[in-house]
Amino acid sequence: MIGVCPRCRRGEVLAVLRLPHTWTNASGGRVRGIGEVLLCAHCDADDPLTRYFTAHERVRPEDAARLATDLLRWIEQARPPKPDENALRAEAEAWYRGEL
Repeated sequence: MIGVCPRCRRGEVLAVLRLPHTWTNASGGRVRGIGEVLLCAHCDADDPLTRYFTAHERVRPEDAARLATDLLRWIEQARPPKPDENALRAEAEAWYRGEL
């Protein structure tokens, strides 16, 4: 188990895709980051990957081609999450107060 899904707080995270991305900050500067896209047993229950991973403890050799196709589809559709401006601001303020 990778952990509990931070979106729903009850589903198991089955896979994590880390995607590099950039955004423009308030000063107009480019900021680079790594975004994580999670596959959750609860949030993504209808996804073919979720159904496969919840049904099988390990990848079966006879399913490799189908699983590869499903993984590529998931990767192609994945989008890095947008930064949460409020969370960033709160963290910066906590840092300035010496709380971090």
